[in-house]
Amino acid sequence: MFWTYYHEEKIIDITGLYSFYYFELQKDFSFHGERHDFWEMVYVDSGEVVVMADKRGLILKQGDIIFHKPMEFHTIAGNRKELPNILVTTFQCNSKAMDFFKNRQFVSDKQQRKLLQNYLNEGLELFGSECGYPLAPSGAGKPGAYQQMVGWLEFLLLDLIRKDGQMPKPVRLQYSKDTSDNALVEGINLYLNNNVYGQISLEDVCRKFNMSKSHICHLYKEATGESIMKHYIDLKITCAKSLIREGELNFTQISEKLQFSSIHHFTRSFKCRTKKTPSAYEKSLKKDYTTEEL
Repeated sequence: MFWTYYHEEKIIDITGLYSFYYFELQKDFSFHGERHDFWEMVYVDSGEVVVMADKRGLILKQGDIIFHKPMEFHTIAGNRKELPNILVTTFQCNSKAMDFFKNRQFVSDKQQRKLLQNYLNEGLELFGSECGYPLAPSGAGKPGAYQQMVGWLEFLLLDLIRKDGQMPKPVRLQYSKDTSDNALVEGINLYLNNNVYGQISLEDVCRKFNMSKSHICHLYKEATGESIMKHYIDLKITCAKSLIREGELNFTQISEKLQFSSIHHFTRSFKCRTKKTPSAYEKSLKKDYTTEEL
């Protein structure tokens, strides 16, 4: 008797893992961004993060998953409010079904979180807590651990495909203009805050968020009513006022600390925004204090 077996091409066939990270991050962390020719999945285990994917801005909360398609420029940063824990993994998969995940993000359900936890546990045991790139087994994994990891990840992707349209649509992650613009503004403001003692240009902001100057300026001005660089200088002046109040640095030192091009530039910028020179502002503090004491 001649026996035949049934065979069907796998809908999702992951052919390899590039990296596997579990990050416990600070509130104000910021990743400058990258692009690569394979898939990346980011899962927010706790906290909240701000993600830029090409020109889209998103706020991801606990339980949310986003997929970055090959050659998509992406960045990620903290929201300065919560301590985020995130799982990041990159993988090779040329299956046609992966088109489903392009420009998509999801709110995981109980079963999907269980699959993610299994994937995470297996990976930590196989590669150790300091895993990343390139992947190197620690020797502590169980037999077939890598195959099991790939299996958990494939099961997760299949489950997301199967349940598409069956789960309530996640309102907070819809690709609305307001959501995208708010996340973009939050990401820009976080970047400016993190570099208030540095010296960044509008070109640096454009490169950071992979957007043209005209487009990013228009979106930011429309959302905030001011320009990006005006806000950046305002942040510096706010810091300068705090430093003057502390009284530990002179004006030249403050100018250098905030990386103004010269003391004259610092003085002009300060007066433009406060209507007082740094010395006049310092005197007003002493006057207010004296009046208050009287």
